[in-house]
Amino acid sequence: MKIWEVHASLGHAPIRTTPDGDADVGGLLLSEKAYLLVMRVMRPQELARLVEAEGPASAAERLIALLAGEGVDGTGRTLVMGRTRLGEPILRRSDEPAPAEAGRWQP
Repeated sequence: MKIWEVHASLGHAPIRTTPDGDADVGGLLLSEKAYLLVMRVMRPQELARLVEAEGPASAAERLIALLAGEGVDGTGRTLVMGRTRLGEPILRRSDEPAPAEAGRWQP
């Protein structure tokens, strides 16, 4: 069970899991590592309210700006915008490979 599924089951926010296993918070897609990084600076309810108030694209920009610089975990990890395998925009942690790179078949 993913951490956001626990948050959703406790009634903290309307979050679901996408078929690819990522978090979907009101239309804002986040990888698991990105979700955990965001949870270091805000609660699930705050994230859901941000997405509801500003929309997924504006919320993504605000989160990227909020976690810019050295990052919140002291390692310099930040958020970046990427694409899912289907081409949808998704927030990823800056050190995560893109799905095409991660799943590319090597002969």
